Amino acid sequence: MDMENVKQIFRDAGTAISRAVQFTEEKLGKAEKTEQDPNFEQLVTFCDNTKQNTESILKNMEFILNSNPGMRVENLFFLDKKKSGLSSSEYLGIAMTEAGNDFGPDTAYGSALIKVGNIQQTLGLNQREFIKSANDCFVNPMNKYLETDMKTVVKERSLLEKRRLDLDACKTRVRKTRMLATTKVKQDDSGPTMEELIDKAEHDLKVAQEEYDRQAEITKLLMEGVPSAHPQHLQHLLDFVDTQAAFYLKCHESLMSLQSDLSGFPSDQDNVATLSPDTPALGRIQQAKVITSQEPRDANDLRLSAGEIISIDVNSDIGSNYFIGKKIQKGKVYKSNVRLLNQG
Repeated sequence: MDMENVKQIFRDAGTAISRAVQFTEEKLGKAEKTEQDPNFEQLVTFCDNTKQNTESILKNMEFILNSNPGMRVENLFFLDKKKSGLSSSEYLGIAMTEAGNDFGPDTAYGSALIKVGNIQQTLGLNQREFIKSANDCFVNPMNKYLETDMKTVVKERSLLEKRRLDLDACKTRVRKTRMLATTKVKQDDSGPTMEELIDKAEHDLKVAQEEYDRQAEITKLLMEGVPSAHPQHLQHLLDFVDTQAAFYLKCHESLMSLQSDLSGFPSDQDNVATLSPDTPALGRIQQAKVITSQEPRDANDLRLSAGEIISIDVNSDIGSNYFIGKKIQKGKVYKSNVRLLNQG
């Protein structure tokens, strides 16, 4: 290592010590601190809010897109490696279809398991497509912003703080040197004169002020660019909502289709209700799906929700149909609100 490098190391160490002393004295109230103008401080607050909120959103987004991180670890140790990378819904679907085939596709339970299993695998595939799309349209560009533009702002602000500490340390040295000159302390004839010490301290202060001003201008320009990034962030957010809406719509359509396919399967609840000792003598019972919610118009009407599967006495007149559920409720069901299932 040559002598110049050694000198540079000592200069850097001296600068670091000077900054540390200045910082400590500021905290103790023993040194003055250069303050920025209100506009600059507003930019600092805006940048901090942008950074912190973006990081918080991405952190919580990770829980949405990777809701079961333990599954990825489990893939490595316990599950069939041919299936690795699948979602939880897909694993459930595979288990259901395998069980359905074991119990027999020609049995009611086996057939239902296969139908549900196939839909679970579809839901899992939709989920993986949603996760990829959400990462592409929102997570990745927002992370890129934090790692590029915002990282540059943070770096330049850190450098500005160092320049500010250097400037205030120089101000302190100038003040102390001038005070020392008024005390008429006897000087060492072999060393610099008091005038030379003052001149050097003031020169160092001038250089420090120029470096600080230059860095403050660079930092301010970078921070002024932060608000202009928000419109792009808004577009990423809108893209995320679009892909999330498409995901849930696909899931809804798949589940409604599944519910319709399973509507003809006998349910234990229906059998219990029909065979209950309290069951009145009914005509022909048939399942129906509520296609439009029914709000009671009077005390004789039943309240029904769209999507419900009910059993009604189709032979009774419009004023005395039956809704079969946990209990039999006698009341009016309007034919326009329901669709009979398994007709013919």
